[in-house]
Amino acid sequence: MNNWDRRNNTNSRGAHVFREFWNKAGFSEYTNDSFKVPFNEADPINTPRELKITVQTRQALGDAIAYFQNKGIALDASLGELQYVLDAGKNNQHIPMHGGYGSEGIFNVARGAGVNEAGNYIINNGPTYMQSVTFDSKGPVVEALLAYSQAGDTTRPYHRDQTRRYSDKEWIRLPFSKSEISKQAVGEVIKLRE
Repeated sequence: MNNWDRRNNTNSRGAHVFREFWNKAGFSEYTNDSFKVPFNEADPINTPRELKITVQTRQALGDAIAYFQNKGIALDASLGELQYVLDAGKNNQHIPMHGGYGSEGIFNVARGAGVNEAGNYIINNGPTYMQSVTFDSKGPVVEALLAYSQAGDTTRPYHRDQTRRYSDKEWIRLPFSKSEISKQAVGEVIKLRE
């Protein structure tokens, strides 16, 4: 766990141990009495902080470590090895997924039924449509993703295409200007009103 970067990216090593420790200790981001410095609305970035080390927190960490050791899972495994979305259209191929549970204080929420019997986290819930708008010298720059892709039908080519892009953090640049839109238009234009 010394190599954990304190993030939940697919390449973050040891994040799974922290997650199980956090769950076994019964913490959440709202557990003020577990911290020496409780949450303060005037300082939401830096509070709460300084976890109180008790017999219970040490036991929870020991239990989390033992859990993964008993399953033969390395304590420094990357999160992407253990946390993924299944692509049913490709024989349940694993798509590594970043993110974590809201109770861990993670903004990028990715959820499933919890750790399974094999010690993996199969993600089936999380962000859906995401869009960012920034500006450059030419105007708005719009990027977006549909994390769970467009097709629920596993035989369609768009079943998990954007899920893979989301896993790789490869946003799609959307056309914004009239010329960009006309260059990227697909299909026939249908006018609903004049």
